[in-house]
Amino acid sequence: MDNVLAKPADLCCLKGAFHSGEATGSTIQIDGISTYVAKPHPDRSNGNVLLFFPDAFGLYINSFLMMDAFTECGYLTLGDPVTKHSLTPLSDPNFDFESWKTKHLKASEEAAARWVKAVKAQYGTSEDVKFACVGYCWGARFVCQQLSADGICKVGAIAHPSFLKESDVFYVQGESISDLCADKLTDISTHILLSPEYR
Repeated sequence: MDNVLAKPADLCCLKGAFHSGEATGSTIQIDGISTYVAKPHPDRSNGNVLLFFPDAFGLYINSFLMMDAFTECGYLTLGDPVTKHSLTPLSDPNFDFESWKTKHLKASEEAAARWVKAVKAQYGTSEDVKFACVGYCWGARFVCQQLSADGICKVGAIAHPSFLKESDVFYVQGESISDLCADKLTDISTHILLSPEYR
């Protein structure tokens, strides 16, 4: 049985607030996927890469501002627009969120896998480069995938995960940090991302 650790996102998850600020990064194409790039100041650069997997809103100002902040810690930060196929029309009263989720789950996983492979080829040419990742809500699953033997990251963090099952975290090998949204978890006792002494 594949127990659910974090329930699927719901319409309440899409009622966030957009922040204001000026993004300092730029957008480039990586394997045909528009990617937001936030570069650290050369004096602060640690030579490592942080993969940023956003929530269902994709890459918008909130994500840009967070990614820009990660550069202050020295990381070259790359954002994958995991829900690039269509927007979530919050103002449409007839919006069918269930159909939207079903359509985008598999497609976004395939696009993310292709994007990560291309990122590794472009930025991982030196063995000195280390990869880390963060994922919010929708993007949490991609962090788990990147912390498995098939992934490229050694450390990752997730916040407010959705659509997370035991099978998603069973093969996690890297270090992980999780900020859990209690109302989205089915049973905190099954949360296995953190060892028991930290629960």
